[in-house]
Amino acid sequence: MKSKLPSIEAHIGQQLKKRREELNLTQHDLATSLEITPQQLSKYERGTDRLPAYRLYQLCKVLIVTPNFFFDGLEEGLICINEQGNRLIWNTLKGQKVRIELGELYGTVSDIKIV
Repeated sequence: MKSKLPSIEAHIGQQLKKRREELNLTQHDLATSLEITPQQLSKYERGTDRLPAYRLYQLCKVLIVTPNFFFDGLEEGLICINEQGNRLIWNTLKGQKVRIELGELYGTVSDIKIV
């Protein structure tokens, strides 16, 4: 049995369920529009499966929201872009294992500190 993923997946799942219910959609209705099974949608809503980026994009279109909607309400979360590059700071995830996938990363990385 899979263990529960870090709280960010659970939060995204809660936001997904909230919006689906606001639009009076059943899991079956939304799953059909995404061409997935209702069981898979349920896993996303419960935070037991990660939501791939392409699926997040589909959800934004179907649910008529921006990607930010899924991250609204995360405590102490901050994504900022500055002259030094992109930084992701998420204090609520301290002590948890998080996997970050990067694609097409260009540039030079220096002064890396892994805690």
